[in-house]
Amino acid sequence: MAHGAFQVFGERRRDEVGELLTDIFGREDVTAFGADWRGIVYFTLDDDEEIAADTVVGFDPSSGSSGPLTSVDEVLAAVRSGDIAEAVDADSFDAWRAATGQRSIDMGDCVPPAVFEFLGGDPAERSTEPQDLITFIAVAAALMGRMEALGVEPGDEIPDEVFDEARWQ
Repeated sequence: MAHGAFQVFGERRRDEVGELLTDIFGREDVTAFGADWRGIVYFTLDDDEEIAADTVVGFDPSSGSSGPLTSVDEVLAAVRSGDIAEAVDADSFDAWRAATGQRSIDMGDCVPPAVFEFLGGDPAERSTEPQDLITFIAVAAALMGRMEALGVEPGDEIPDEVFDEARWQ
């Protein structure tokens, strides 16, 4: 939709992203639904006591935030009507496309912030090149996991150990 601003996953991408989200959230009931150009992933939880199975949950790997948004039916209606473009800030996506000369992004790509928000990045400052969505999610999760393992709290200075690949092998 809208030159890649919102992507509803096919079976293969749904399974790949779902498997990654299953690992990140430690749940077996994750079903990936789609993603937007910013790298925000949309999924459902099939077996949750607090969230209905038809509720779409959003996860922003850059900030680490997640939460329920709306129903699957409402998302599909927004896709059919084109209103999904407004929901995923397609105007900013169009501005990014104009600034970078990109016509669209490929299925499975995203344009994350230049620096992850949880590392102090500004979500308005985007990468100049599209990136693979799965790689973006995996790197964000790995860095966040390292910070948790090191006991880094919000507002703390980010220790160099977070980026020391040898330490985490």
